Amino acid sequence: MAKVYVSWKDIENYVDAVVEDLNKRGIKPTGIYGPPRGGLVFATMLSYRLGVPLLLNAAKGCIIVDDIADSGRTLLHFTENDTQFNKYYITTMYYHERSVVKPDFYLFEKNNDWIVFPYEYDE
Repeated sequence: MAKVYVSWKDIENYVDAVVEDLNKRGIKPTGIYGPPRGGLVFATMLSYRLGVPLLLNAAKGCIIVDDIADSGRTLLHFTENDTQFNKYYITTMYYHERSVVKPDFYLFEKNNDWIVFPYEYDE
């Protein structure tokens, strides 16, 4: 399996793209939540960039951010009870078409390559 190596600059470009998309849509988030395993780094960066709190749990009006929507199971929880009052803006750096959740915003389509982020060990 081929590997794709993501750089810190790639992550910074993704954060910039998310901010641009939020501004374009007129979204003013109440906070940022990222699942700890793949979204925490992104959530921390977006929290600083947007000047909003980093949340321990998803809350009304927040952004959900993760590194990859591959199977989509991690993000499914946030869409199962989608209503007007708890709809989240979901963003990922990578999205695979097989994912059961399609993010509101993603930067890259993922194929079957293995994605290696700079904060992961490359085994």
